[in-house]
Amino acid sequence: MEPVKKFSPAFYGVIVILFFLPFVNLSCGGQTIMSLTGFQLITGTEYQPASMFGETTGAEVKEDKKIDAQPLALFAFAAAIIGLVLAFIKIRLVALANIIVSAAGAVFLILLKINMDADAELNIPGQNVLTLDYQFAYWFSIILFIAGAVVQWKIFADDAPTKVNVLS
Repeated sequence: MEPVKKFSPAFYGVIVILFFLPFVNLSCGGQTIMSLTGFQLITGTEYQPASMFGETTGAEVKEDKKIDAQPLALFAFAAAIIGLVLAFIKIRLVALANIIVSAAGAVFLILLKINMDADAELNIPGQNVLTLDYQFAYWFSIILFIAGAVVQWKIFADDAPTKVNVLS
């Protein structure tokens, strides 16, 4: 487990990189309409609605639509940055703080999914026209947050003072 403890900052560094990869695909009727990265979820993004067959025509003048920023994605990204910084400090108390940060990052991503799924269901009642497909980067970020918490727990537990029972 010692080599894994040396690479514990890498967990959080990979999470930060994963935020620049596709997190979720927006699909309608099985066809992917658009893909959103974790960073686009943080900042929000604009898109131009396409026609029924996916192309935009010059005759139609459509205004750009906006996807709002998701604060939970920002909180998860901040947890990854904080976890990255704290992972370089190998002190028992800091490891405990990093366990909390890692767990919070995973919870923020799960809450983000719940929030976005609820928003997608605001379509026509009874019809699942719009679906969200969560991609590898999203799921791997959750796994890495959990793995980071486990490694930080190992650092926390290994630095604990040991009890010595002396029989008299």
